[in-house]
Amino acid sequence: MIKDIIENNKNSHLNDYKIKALKNIIPECFDKNGKLDLELLKKGLNSEVDFTKESFELNFLGKTYAKMISGLDTETVIEPDIEHNSKIENKNSKNIYISGDNLDVLKHLLKAYEGTVKCIYIDPPYNTGKDDFAYNDTYSFTKEDLMEKLDISELEAERILSMTSYNSSSHSAWLTFMYPRLYISRQLLNDKGVIFISIGENEYSNLKLICDEIYGEENYLTDIIWNSTKSVTNTALISNSHTHTLVYFKNMNYYITNRNEFRLIEDGDGFSNPDNDPRGPWKADPFQVGGWRVNQQYEIKNPKTGEIYKPNPGHSWKNEYEKFLQLMEDNRIVFGVAGETGPQRKRFLFEAEERGKVSKTLWDEVETTTNGTNLIKKLFNNKVVFSNPKPIGLIEKILQLGTTSNDDIVLDFFSGSASTSHAVMSYNAKYSTNLRYIAIQLPEDLDENLRNSNNDNRQIITNQIEVCDECNKPHLLSEIGQERIIRAAKQIKKETNKDIDYGFKHYILKNTSKSLLNKLEEFSPEALNETYELYKEYGVETILETWKLKDGYDFLEEVEEINLDNYKAFKCNQCLYLIYPTIKINNIQALLEKYNNEEDFTCDKLILFGYSFTFNEIEMIKNNIKQVKNFKNIDIKFYERY
Repeated sequence: MIKDIIENNKNSHLNDYKIKALKNIIPECFDKNGKLDLELLKKGLNSEVDFTKESFELNFLGKTYAKMISGLDTETVIEPDIEHNSKIENKNSKNIYISGDNLDVLKHLLKAYEGTVKCIYIDPPYNTGKDDFAYNDTYSFTKEDLMEKLDISELEAERILSMTSYNSSSHSAWLTFMYPRLYISRQLLNDKGVIFISIGENEYSNLKLICDEIYGEENYLTDIIWNSTKSVTNTALISNSHTHTLVYFKNMNYYITNRNEFRLIEDGDGFSNPDNDPRGPWKADPFQVGGWRVNQQYEIKNPKTGEIYKPNPGHSWKNEYEKFLQLMEDNRIVFGVAGETGPQRKRFLFEAEERGKVSKTLWDEVETTTNGTNLIKKLFNNKVVFSNPKPIGLIEKILQLGTTSNDDIVLDFFSGSASTSHAVMSYNAKYSTNLRYIAIQLPEDLDENLRNSNNDNRQIITNQIEVCDECNKPHLLSEIGQERIIRAAKQIKKETNKDIDYGFKHYILKNTSKSLLNKLEEFSPEALNETYELYKEYGVETILETWKLKDGYDFLEEVEEINLDNYKAFKCNQCLYLIYPTIKINNIQALLEKYNNEEDFTCDKLILFGYSFTFNEIEMIKNNIKQVKNFKNIDIKFYERY
């Protein structure tokens, strides 16, 4: 389970994950020793791809290291918060909140959620020198490891270790931190997916370059400038009042041919139905356009007043005369409410919603960070629990652009104040959609931050701790984020009474303790006895949740308990998990009977928690399970996980 991953990570090299992907796509370009033949690759692609020797890229200290850790598997497990998830408002929820390091969590999500996320919004550290960003790495590579794995000099290996070990906040450290997270995020997006990334001036240009590399410069859409604050910093030479939001598509070509999908929803302002048109509310648009066109010059008579109208000099009517007559017949042309104006054309609200509005790059009408702060103060009894959070109005506008289906998945892996989760609920209530979110937040200890913070941040963190200072335990940023979601859900439900998903399931990322790692290392099947119960130290629920994701099943996939003559196994879709120890031949016989007698029992993967079984038990299971192929023609794959 974890021991296998640790061993694989030790033996992995920089491009292992890329080579594996290439072998799946173009196996004919590899020789018998498994090496990529570049000449075969060129020949195979030459008719379709133009090769160039020119290149442009961003290089920084730690880039090769960042690429390597992108491909390493996580050595953590996912623990479900059973008490929280069992509550009536959460047990059927499709929203997910995960407390843990976002890089490890993204790796857990990869196999189950690859190609499923529609919209990503993140607000990562801006690395301003005041936002407490510092690179923090959990890997324990030696200098020799890096020299061998990355093929770099001793000096460069020492510089990388220094940067990743001593809380650096350099540009290189920030880029090394961001690169693997962005790399995995692209894999999670579906082909219609889009990512929005808010960023300040300090790392804007660097972020643009690594996104060009990871997402492809051809998939860059724009930089949205949001007027994020109305206040002025009088001590500055020029007061910075805006924030950048970079926008990248997973596949720009999709939106070139489906451009109407990337539109803002019409809000309905100005639409009414004074004549009770059965097609619903409408708005009167001008029937005159700039420019002189010979086929669009004609007289129009107001049927109510008899007044004759012609286009203004240098202008034309919007349509040719035949089309105008069709519009009149269809009750699409109006002359004001009482016939007091020239001709206008009805635009119905349902048409406006289908077509949408084109967004501009300057967002100066959106709420500011002050609105975001005031909203949270209202939720938390006038306490400022987060510094300058993003207002939900900003994220709702992003959701309008970035989502198209009612049940799209929205991912935020820098959840922070949980503004995205709040915005998703608010958006669902407004537009009767069923968007679902996945929020990820590091369980940062705010008490420790308070002890180490400078004077500028001390008041903010003090206020955060006051929210729940009666609980006598460390105050974690992820816990306050969850509390914000709970309070926001109650507020939205009270104000709208809409039937939407107000709950969320909570999962916690866990590291394997040193003592447990030692037990894993010392494990020997020959020495297995009834007191050797490693499955209890992990927890059966944690093993199942971690394996579900590893085997490609998302959090919503149900796990069914299977009774095999008083031995409990677990079924998740096509996987059958054996975790509990002390399995006997009668239990295996019960399993074979299940395959034989139940037509819909077709699990083709049998996965064992290796620490629970002796060598003889494993051989017994292996030998007997082969019989299934004789009567059901299922070739069961057998896996032992350590």
